[in-house]
Amino acid sequence: MESNHFIKTMIVTSFIFTIVLVNANLLAKATAETGVGKDVFKVIVTLFDITNSTKDITTIVNVKDQTKVKVFNAENPESEVEDKVSYTMTFPNLTVDDGEPYSVCTVSAEDFELHCIEGNNSPLNRPEFVDIDVAGGGGGGSVAGGGGSEGDQEEGSDEED
Repeated sequence: MESNHFIKTMIVTSFIFTIVLVNANLLAKATAETGVGKDVFKVIVTLFDITNSTKDITTIVNVKDQTKVKVFNAENPESEVEDKVSYTMTFPNLTVDDGEPYSVCTVSAEDFELHCIEGNNSPLNRPEFVDIDVAGGGGGGSVAGGGGSEGDQEEGSDEED
């Protein structure tokens, strides 16, 4: 009878031990981006449908209390070849938890209207992607949380520190 009790106790103990190990492993994966080393919050903004009539566009990315700004200069000879441009906005030394909001806004020199897209930090340890249709007046856009891989940039993109 005692051997039966011993076996049941071992099974229950093993079951509890397995649950603790699985949960400890999951907790290690669900962490915020710390802003230290390679664990930096990044937003990759792509402006597309750029034409010869596109005016200068200012892109503003805000997360928590930090803001980064990049200006697309329509007269830049490098931008005449492509119909799109990508910027990587990095936020070092800033801890951004999963699900925390960020916003990407554009202002065109053509109409000076502010167009914003809201997004949330994905639980994946990857950059956030925001696509903005410039031909649609800067207002059309989409947020794709956490695609691509760390450090991937499109050719011709600029890194903002």
